[in-house]
Amino acid sequence: MKKILNSSLFSSLHFRNCLVLLFLLFFALFLRYPSFGYTAIDWDEITYSLIGEGWLQGKLPYRDLWDIKPIGIYIIYAIIHGLLGFSIFAIRVSTLIVVVSSAYVIWLVLRKSNRSFAFSAGLAFLILFSYFLNGLSGNTELFYLCLEIIGVWFLFYGKKQYRFVSPLVLGFAFIIKYNTAFDILGFYFLHLYLHRRQILKNPKSFFGYVFFYAITILPFLVSTVWIFWVGLGDSFLETHKILFSNYAKKVTFLEKVVSLETYPVLAALILIQMVTFFLYLGKKKIPKVLLVSFIWTITSFFAATWTGYFFEHYYLPMIVPVVLGSSFLFRFINMKYFFRYKQQVAIIVVIFGLIPLAVIVRKRVIKLSKVYPDIAKEIFVDIQNANLDPRPVFVAKGTHGIYSLFKQIPINRVIQPGNFTDKTNAKAMFIDNEEIKGKVSEKKPGLILFCDLDVFQNPITSFDSSWNQELLIFYYEYIRKDYRYFKTYFPNCHVYLRNGAL
Repeated sequence: MKKILNSSLFSSLHFRNCLVLLFLLFFALFLRYPSFGYTAIDWDEITYSLIGEGWLQGKLPYRDLWDIKPIGIYIIYAIIHGLLGFSIFAIRVSTLIVVVSSAYVIWLVLRKSNRSFAFSAGLAFLILFSYFLNGLSGNTELFYLCLEIIGVWFLFYGKKQYRFVSPLVLGFAFIIKYNTAFDILGFYFLHLYLHRRQILKNPKSFFGYVFFYAITILPFLVSTVWIFWVGLGDSFLETHKILFSNYAKKVTFLEKVVSLETYPVLAALILIQMVTFFLYLGKKKIPKVLLVSFIWTITSFFAATWTGYFFEHYYLPMIVPVVLGSSFLFRFINMKYFFRYKQQVAIIVVIFGLIPLAVIVRKRVIKLSKVYPDIAKEIFVDIQNANLDPRPVFVAKGTHGIYSLFKQIPINRVIQPGNFTDKTNAKAMFIDNEEIKGKVSEKKPGLILFCDLDVFQNPITSFDSSWNQELLIFYYEYIRKDYRYFKTYFPNCHVYLRNGAL
């Protein structure tokens, strides 16, 4: 066996890299495949998907299809659907590729400084991203996190001639989600600190570093120039007004820290990472990766909590730095007690620790897909079985995943139903009720999905104060006049078909 493993084939660097990549791919597929059939793991991914596909069909972001995210995520989804077609499966395959790429770069980053546990760290990342439900979705965090880890690799470990890739990919991460600015600034300040001696010897070199970091702004500048050039400037600025005024809420720093108790697994890993970092403080030299991961954890925490809303997917980017940092605890223990058997210990961790854990997490993924009913798919199947084609469909309130299944772009400009049915959101996002009512009246959808209230069974007075009352009254009058009840789906979602469709 030793002769086989030491043969030129297995000792080839390219072969080993391919072998690691393939194993990570199949490992991730094992974990994530049970979620492939689910229509909308998270509402946001459907929003990005619809805007990306709409863009391919000639409907421009912000003007024709509106949401408040930066343009980068819409570019990604336009590429996904352009290459793989307009389907939920295309999203799931893309997210698989992205998480595997992230795990592979984690392995690359750790390969030199923590070689024994580099592979284990990649597997641990895949397990953790599948453990959190939002880690299975195609959210912004998943995509920009991949770009961030690639940027870290090129910034701190890449060859000098390819280092310019780092600010470019970090710049694209920024136009996916602006809170990446916390991480990017953290990386650059640390990079300056690590090169402080060179800068002190030659102060003029500081300007070279600043120019290098300034490359980061290129993706934002290019995309913004294009946005204004095609006449989307007003709508684009409107989203930024919402992002930086009405979107965030004020919370104290203590409230932000306490928010971690909602995610005990992540909180435990952060604690392990912090303990590991302080263990290494007593040594003469702290490994660069450990230092990077420590700073990254702090910046990603600020990025996760800056809006004051503590959604699960906001915390997902913290997984990479805590995995990188926590892996050094095993290195510390190994070097102190098991130095002669470090490879054997790493193998034991994988076989008896990570693989059984992966099986447990996969069962959890299967269970979650059963606990949360796929309303969109149930509706689509029932409509197909009834041999009906109700397009265009309209989601008045509820999951807009049915748009993807019916291969249809929404008839209204505002994509997420929650943004116009909820009174607070509608006010914060300057929703034009007349525009939505006009589109519905003009397009005459064959199917309307309306959750929480049955317009034929519940009196209009039964709504609570959180509803956008003007739209609610319109829905009641419009549906009662021209539609008939089709079916109710759990939890309390009602489908109405236009008269003549049944």
